[in-house]
Amino acid sequence: MRPTKTASRVLAVTTGVLDSAVRNLDNARRIAKFLHGRMELEARPDDVFISSYPRSGTTLTQWILYLLTHDEQPDPPHLTQVSPWFERSLAIGERTASDLNTLSSPRIFKSHLPRQWLPDGGRYIYVEREGPDVLVSYFHFYRAYLGFEGTLDEFYRRFMQGRVQYGSWFEHVAGWREHAADPDVLTVRYEDLLSDRRACIERIVDFLGWERNERLIQRAVIESGFEQMKRREPIFDHATALLLERGVKPQSFLRTGEAGQGQGALNDVQIRAFREPKSKGHRLAIRGLAAFLQ
Repeated sequence: MRPTKTASRVLAVTTGVLDSAVRNLDNARRIAKFLHGRMELEARPDDVFISSYPRSGTTLTQWILYLLTHDEQPDPPHLTQVSPWFERSLAIGERTASDLNTLSSPRIFKSHLPRQWLPDGGRYIYVEREGPDVLVSYFHFYRAYLGFEGTLDEFYRRFMQGRVQYGSWFEHVAGWREHAADPDVLTVRYEDLLSDRRACIERIVDFLGWERNERLIQRAVIESGFEQMKRREPIFDHATALLLERGVKPQSFLRTGEAGQGQGALNDVQIRAFREPKSKGHRLAIRGLAAFLQ
């Protein structure tokens, strides 16, 4: 006996409600785990939190700091083992605050969080990249890893409205710019990392108060080049294992290592839209944490 149209509609609505409830419960669990871990973490003055909006140069900056703190050591099996993804590790239970507290100093954490949700007491490096380039890189990431099948124009509309993982790029950048003058915050431009990496590395070393000799700095400059990193790509791609488990074919995590990709992919009107202020200055709410704990 076939269900009636009314029964089918009721079933569809019920299924949607249940799916939403499951997602909300999962989000609540992740938020609770993260907040608990954040409070339990014993902050250290030499902790380094590298934050950025996704696809803005976080991995490159992590790798540079790894090279500056691990002289002539073999490559790690994965970068997150020596430079954990702070909020995700705590939220999914991969590591507890007790685990992070056993790491030797200086601890270097990856993050995509706004400054307000990171622990106080450490040092903070914010990596900022031109918006059009972020959009294009994120579009390719969405297609390769998150099953997005739409066009670049469709993704552009979603991105500009903040309807993507991690929310609005405009809000994220504006929030960190409010802290640009803080003595414990250093802003690094991704474009500068590409055009004059040595100068950026020297700025980072000076900001962190580290003493590094010429040989170590030069090694960091060379080994953080795109081709050198591309050769080591498996140690950077955090999603590879999960993708293989799900039967999804991994794509390239390190795409081009270039600046200016947005200029060729977007039209003039779309490029100009990035120059218009989009930040509404919203107060951060706990429920908004879910977007950062994917």
